[in-house]
Amino acid sequence: MVSSVSGERGRRRTWARTASVGAVVLVAGLVPGTGVAVDEAVVEGARAAGAEFGHRCALPGGEHRAEVRVSATFPRRVAAGRPVRPADVRVAVRLPAEAVAELAELGAATTSGAVRLNGRVAQGDDTAELPWTRLAAPDTALPATGPYTVEGTGAVPTVTASSGGELTFSAGPVTLDLLLRKADSTPTTPPGLSVTCVPEPDQDMTIAQVTVVSGPGPGPGPGAGERPPAVEAPATPPTGPDGAGRPGGPPGGPPKAPPDGAGRQDPGRRAGPADECVENPPIPQEPVPSHGYIAGYANVLKLGSAMFIKDPGLMKVRMAKATQLYQCPRDDGLMFTMYSDATFDHRGKPQLPPARSTFLTFGFMPTTATAEFTLEEPMEIATGSYFSPDGQFSEVTKATAKLWIRLYDVKVNGTPLDVGPACRTARPMELSLTGRGSYDAEGRPHGYTVVTGGLLTGTATIPEFSGCGTTEDLDRLFTASLSGGGNHMKMTQGVLCSPGQPEYCPDPPRPKPQR
Repeated sequence: MVSSVSGERGRRRTWARTASVGAVVLVAGLVPGTGVAVDEAVVEGARAAGAEFGHRCALPGGEHRAEVRVSATFPRRVAAGRPVRPADVRVAVRLPAEAVAELAELGAATTSGAVRLNGRVAQGDDTAELPWTRLAAPDTALPATGPYTVEGTGAVPTVTASSGGELTFSAGPVTLDLLLRKADSTPTTPPGLSVTCVPEPDQDMTIAQVTVVSGPGPGPGPGAGERPPAVEAPATPPTGPDGAGRPGGPPGGPPKAPPDGAGRQDPGRRAGPADECVENPPIPQEPVPSHGYIAGYANVLKLGSAMFIKDPGLMKVRMAKATQLYQCPRDDGLMFTMYSDATFDHRGKPQLPPARSTFLTFGFMPTTATAEFTLEEPMEIATGSYFSPDGQFSEVTKATAKLWIRLYDVKVNGTPLDVGPACRTARPMELSLTGRGSYDAEGRPHGYTVVTGGLLTGTATIPEFSGCGTTEDLDRLFTASLSGGGNHMKMTQGVLCSPGQPEYCPDPPRPKPQR
């Protein structure tokens, strides 16, 4: 029996396209290009295999014949029960001049994106899907004339056979998730295009074969005494305590984004110290303009209550302003950090909509006030990502911000209290929010991801207040009532309108806050 992660079922899913194009922002342009390996060349006991196939690619103007080349390095032999992870995977789709002309008519000067191969792996009568869904295609200029090649590279899931025999890897349909940009780097209309390429009939779709031997034998995988568990498809990703469908991730924990939004990420390695990873310098990129809405709750620990940010605030995101690649030992592969920033926009100011709340001050006095949250500078967002052994693409996002809190329209037991126009914290409140999630092998999101939104949680310390009162100094009153640490925040971000998700543009859905 063959074990593999479950792949796409041949149906076009909105979420699958969203996840694939959205993840491109993170990985595109980071994997260095190398030449395609020579077919059947032997490299240190491994075999570099490659094959070419004829496909029909559907563009808006019609179908075009394309040449698809698939290459990867496989072990010659592997012991039964040990995983096989193809290395140096490359899927290149050579589009004809007619297809290139169609892209040019849309205004595209360059494309980037992802290549998805939905193949099969078989051993005897047992088969499993082979979802190579996270192959990044870097930004490449369209030629003035002639054909054009979109090539995707990246890590792919492992495949495990529980008994001896020939393990056959075969190609299948290929999908190109393309981000199209004009010569001035602005998105085209539409900004994204999903192109499905179906194999022509009567072809041998074999990519490579690996000999699986029963009992101990050579090949990659765990050390002596370690055996991968299941011989069947992995179960649904485990959920967190809130049931949000968060993946378990490696035993070392998920990657942690740097607290300052620019430092080194601890990728949450499964074995060995993090220093074993080679850290490449951040690569500045042209930010991808996106926007969405955010709402939620902010506890005030001293009052035993919460401010309800009921009206979702508009959040403008400059996604992927820089990316960083970590190359780790083979068990961990490639890990990434994507750096973005965001600002709020309420009537032209970097604020959330005002939140009107009522508390019992000192436990007995009903006090109502409107709170205004204003960013001092853009919120920094760092997203650490890695490919899990089961084919999931896991993300941990950390957003840090400095917020001024201003209070106005205050009433105590129904009587107005004149706090003046400048009653606010003496310094910005420092806020850190974390979201965890993943895309599974079929491109479906679980938990929080930057492009699909979800739950962000964290704590904050409310600073002392200053400038409160007109006829009397009320600073101490508000400081005693509100200021202090341990204030839990639970914000819900909605799905973003972005180039990879044009179906949510121009007005993305407003989220319903979770308590």
